[in-house]
Amino acid sequence: MLSRLPRDGEEILVLIRGEGLTIDDVALVARQEAVVELDEDQLAEVELTRERLQKWGAAGHPIYGVTTGFGEMVLMTIPPHFETDLQENLLRSHAAGGGELFPDEAVRAMQVTRLNCLVKGHSGIGADALRLMGELLNRGIHPLVPQQGSLGASGDLAPLAHLALPLIAAGRVRTGAAVRRSAEVLAEEGLEPVRLSYKSGLALVNGTSAMTGVSALALVRARRLFRLALWASAAFIQVVGGSTGAFDERGHALKNHRGQSQVAASITRLLTGSRLTREHAEIMALVGAKAGGDEVAPADDYLQNAYTLRCVPQILGPVLDTMAYCRRLVEEELNSCNDNPLIFDTPETVFHGGHFHGQYVAMASDFLNIALTEIGVLAERQLNRVLDPHLTKSLPAFLALGQEGLYSGLQGSQYLATSIASENLDLAAPSSIKSIPSNGQNQDVVSMGLIAARKSLRLIDNVNVIVSVLVAACHQAATITGVERFSPPVRGLLELLAAKVPGYRDEGIASDFLAAVRNTVLADEADALLPALDIPADAT
Repeated sequence: MLSRLPRDGEEILVLIRGEGLTIDDVALVARQEAVVELDEDQLAEVELTRERLQKWGAAGHPIYGVTTGFGEMVLMTIPPHFETDLQENLLRSHAAGGGELFPDEAVRAMQVTRLNCLVKGHSGIGADALRLMGELLNRGIHPLVPQQGSLGASGDLAPLAHLALPLIAAGRVRTGAAVRRSAEVLAEEGLEPVRLSYKSGLALVNGTSAMTGVSALALVRARRLFRLALWASAAFIQVVGGSTGAFDERGHALKNHRGQSQVAASITRLLTGSRLTREHAEIMALVGAKAGGDEVAPADDYLQNAYTLRCVPQILGPVLDTMAYCRRLVEEELNSCNDNPLIFDTPETVFHGGHFHGQYVAMASDFLNIALTEIGVLAERQLNRVLDPHLTKSLPAFLALGQEGLYSGLQGSQYLATSIASENLDLAAPSSIKSIPSNGQNQDVVSMGLIAARKSLRLIDNVNVIVSVLVAACHQAATITGVERFSPPVRGLLELLAAKVPGYRDEGIASDFLAAVRNTVLADEADALLPALDIPADAT
């Protein structure tokens, strides 16, 4: 979808044409402020549909949201001379959100997502509204959008109404750090508000673009988190002297799950060159030395490792495949008409359906939330194994750099990870099944998709903390064992940490140490030091 890669000093350009939009395109617009350009051929289609609908509305054809009221008020017929009042009243009355405001990057994700839906040319909105929305996006004029208020069917009515208010010079916007009235900013920028005609207001609000935009951002951030978790697992296996045998590609080829095989192969690459891991043959020799006797006797080593080491592919593999499935669903929604009704060639062929229903994105977000939670579950248990002196006897208890007992090391830091892992279990509870009827029983089953997508962002923040504590423990262990003993693919990030964050001693505040580690591994500088593993956009 990205139509032109930037040269030095050039802008990133994303072409909006109603198809081909990816989660990465959304992130480019939302997070790197890429410029959007609306496809002129598609805008011509938008205008043809608008002209068609203008004639039908003026003739009084029965079309929902054109010559009728909204929701349960569909029984009320609306005369043509109320065309603008009907649409603007809809925006003002449904801009009823509450709670904290979405950050600008989430608002930008919603804007580009809604543009890609409406530019397909079946919604009846005019090209003037789309051009103005694109101008607001490109000029960094961001509507204030509260996070609460969407039921996810009929779409994200409340947040999208707030998103649309500036188009009619209503509501407030953020420009830089300032919050101002939309009318003032439009006038200052020389931008004309639009006059909404038949169905234009409904087209702006009746869709899934808030939940879909937020979910797209979550998936991009989840990919980065997954790469960090994969690195942390490889570092952990080395810290505790794990076996490499459990990642043999011959064994994983028999399981038939692509994600599992990908994770096993990635772990194998990450462990290559380590002086801390052990080959399975070495362990077999130790165990075999006690075999063949007449008495039952304990071996000198475990033939196979605990699940936190041995089952990393079987745990993170399903996470990877789940994220791939979620990406496919979200990208399909990104490029869908999720409006109602949809306009075709004649009044009789207008499609009155329910494309605004967000169940696909709601369930994708719920699946993602379970997967994110599982990353945290694994990392928290890996952390426990590193810190527990009964499980990892080659390291000081809780990795204390000093006399054990007098110094507690990372004992307190473990509580942070464990408490968040427990909190995540509540956030992972699905939202897509928690329907509450509303709107006079018209909206009698809803998706709660935006709630699920918002939880994805919270879970990503939470799990980043858990994994960062595990990384901090591996960094602390490396100061004891020596960074040079780790594999080259893992050593790079450990060396970066060693240069920026000294090992923790009890004279310092633990939260400062953890924050420094977290900031280092989440920064762009660390990105190239993590395994390069993409989330394919399908579930096969």
